[in-house]
Amino acid sequence: MTDRPRWRFFAWFAVLAAAHLAVQGWTDTTAVGLPVGFAATLVLVFVRRLPWWVTGQERPGRVRRVRPRRRSTLGWRLLARTVTVWVAAACAVGGEVAAVVFDGGWLPWLVPVPGVLVVLAAVGWRSDVAAVARCLTSDVWTPIPAAAFDVRPGEPVDGWAVLPNDVRIRFHLPVTPPDVAAELAGRRRLWLAGWPSEQLVVGLPDGDSYAVGAVGHRRGGGKNTVTGGAGRR
Repeated sequence: MTDRPRWRFFAWFAVLAAAHLAVQGWTDTTAVGLPVGFAATLVLVFVRRLPWWVTGQERPGRVRRVRPRRRSTLGWRLLARTVTVWVAAACAVGGEVAAVVFDGGWLPWLVPVPGVLVVLAAVGWRSDVAAVARCLTSDVWTPIPAAAFDVRPGEPVDGWAVLPNDVRIRFHLPVTPPDVAAELAGRRRLWLAGWPSEQLVVGLPDGDSYAVGAVGHRRGGGKNTVTGGAGRR
């Protein structure tokens, strides 16, 4: 499966750096600590295989219950994250203006760094929902053959599917809405909203719930590989 960047660590670094500069200002410790901290943050954000206790993610083997998402609330979630981006940008600009007006020394050169990191983290946080919203509002639904073992409504599931052009993938859904579970277990297919990239947005064209899954490409065939085509319902 594809591991996504952990954008939240940029926000944490920005908050800690801003707090340190506001309290202690620029010191010899700051000159060493900021570059080291930024390098460590880059590792936490972009390096995929890190121990779970370093990243604060779920312990392997522990199943976390996730509620199915609803399309009717997606617009509000996207709006809330959009407002967060604009608020973060306004705070970054306000902090820079305040540094120029009240200090005028070296501080205006440093304030933009944590501000930009916070804005980038907020933009990445918003893009998670924006990508799903684009898929669900595209009104493009494609049925694909799929199969999985032990499909249970409301539970995570791992399975195999075949995209158009005979592209075989493995997928993981952190939660399976009841209508998606019935379609997968009964008809051995999934309905894709939009077109998958790093994520798989599935649901039903006339349903309200949806799920966002991770995609892992599978090269070659195998006894558990799903093959064949599927027609539109």
